[in-house]
Amino acid sequence: MAMMISKFNKLIHNKTVWLVFAIFISIAFVGVYTGSKSSGSQQRSQATSEVAGKLWGEEISRMEFGQAYQSVYVMYSMMTGRPLNINDEVDEVLRRSAWQRLATLKKARQMGLTVTADQVVNLIKGERIFQNQQTGQYDANAYNAFIQGFLPRTGMSAKGFENMMSEQVLIQKASAAAAQGALVTEDEIKKAFHLYNDKLTVDYAALPRSLAGTIEVSDEDAKKYFTENAEQFRLPKKRIVHLVEFNVSDYTNTVEITDEIIAQIYEGNKQRYIIPETATNAVPEYRPLEEVKGEIFEIVSGDMSRRAAANAADAFVASLAGEGATFESEAEKAGLTIVANTPAFAATDRPRGVDPSAPFARAAFELELSPTQYYSDPVVGREKVYVIALKKELPDFLPEFDVVKADVMVEAELAAIEKAYVEKSDAIHAEIEAALKNGTSFADAASKYSLNIQTTAPFNISSPIEGDFAREIMAATVQFDKGTLVDLIDTNEEFLLAYIAEKEAADEAATLPGMRDDLSASIRQEKAARLAQAWQESLLEEADFQDLSAQPATDSEES
Repeated sequence: MAMMISKFNKLIHNKTVWLVFAIFISIAFVGVYTGSKSSGSQQRSQATSEVAGKLWGEEISRMEFGQAYQSVYVMYSMMTGRPLNINDEVDEVLRRSAWQRLATLKKARQMGLTVTADQVVNLIKGERIFQNQQTGQYDANAYNAFIQGFLPRTGMSAKGFENMMSEQVLIQKASAAAAQGALVTEDEIKKAFHLYNDKLTVDYAALPRSLAGTIEVSDEDAKKYFTENAEQFRLPKKRIVHLVEFNVSDYTNTVEITDEIIAQIYEGNKQRYIIPETATNAVPEYRPLEEVKGEIFEIVSGDMSRRAAANAADAFVASLAGEGATFESEAEKAGLTIVANTPAFAATDRPRGVDPSAPFARAAFELELSPTQYYSDPVVGREKVYVIALKKELPDFLPEFDVVKADVMVEAELAAIEKAYVEKSDAIHAEIEAALKNGTSFADAASKYSLNIQTTAPFNISSPIEGDFAREIMAATVQFDKGTLVDLIDTNEEFLLAYIAEKEAADEAATLPGMRDDLSASIRQEKAARLAQAWQESLLEEADFQDLSAQPATDSEES
């Protein structure tokens, strides 16, 4: 699990080794998930009772697990500052993290821990995503934008978010005991100090891909590649659905927006309308209400209309829980037209004719062919709200080589080119490293390949370099000594050779005393997070965790 979490962290963080020791490092416990259940689906008693797993012998329903998964998804999205794109690898980590969340919450309640409203408010206000970029203070406007813009696409309400953050306080309290063992040594402080302050000068050069030469791929090469990588060409599962839609624009005339409402929203979100030139003044100035009244009206009108459409969709969902109700019969009663011509689509496709801002495919792939799970909750987009009915599941399958030959030829050629380039780059790196050990200068050793060698300005973490590959060079070199040829640096296009030409050690006596406390706190925070993570993982073993969520449910046709 530790390796899996580490791999996930690489997916969501920049590859900067030195950030572990940076003074202002932020450690948090933490596209769009649609697994939560609205009022309509809360009537599905069967969904509540279906077992997803067991903790301490207690059955965990699929609904409870889905809510934990959703919370983990939202927390990681907050940490990265953007909605996560979920693939199989990310989903695996989110599922494991959801079980850890459930186990930690149950342990917290066993410990008798409680949460106050002030603690929840303070946690929310402390999240970086809700802080004003100019002042660094909590910004109600940023919070409201998150609540109104991002959360609805996850199926989580504002109240649900507050509940999630309340749980987060419990998790932090429960994990605090494990984190108390985070001790910091003097050697660690000095190492962090030098990582942060020592100045380096680096000679570097890109290895052009042309060094690998021309690569040709035959049909036999392609067939061999297909045999060795058959799963790469497996065609994914697809689904066929029917749907009803609720146009947000149809509800514009159903909402009433008074001048009083606009004035209240203006006052509650005044930071949004601050005049930038006055932001740092003791008393900042704001754009007048009359000037922004139209903007506020458009935002509020869209939001309220969207909520009205979602409420109408939710009422339709609730009607489907009635005895003998079918998607067709309830749509007819509600005067809704069923759209039945949407082409089959995969989980990563954008279905044709669907509002692209709605998490449509994700919602469709959460459904099951059972009487109570074949229809979705409202799937909210910017322009339309949908309710989806699953009609058919098409299994994935592996096509014959001839069917996908064109794709295989492309992939086989790309793989062959990449292999040749990597091998050539490794050979050049090894050759130059050997020459350096024999006393040859970096420039002379690299001259054989006519590389364009460049030299950075002196840099450290507090005085970073800028330009192409600056971040990659800093991350790869900052922990090494003068005279080191670091491992090949992988950029999006090419490898870099990087040689540390100079390294000037910072003066511990002059600078370390003023940084000691911050460095120690930063290291302790990182260690505490690791200890807390290890403790949460150990809870699954303590709880005799059983994951039953992957067991297929019995399929049946919808009633």
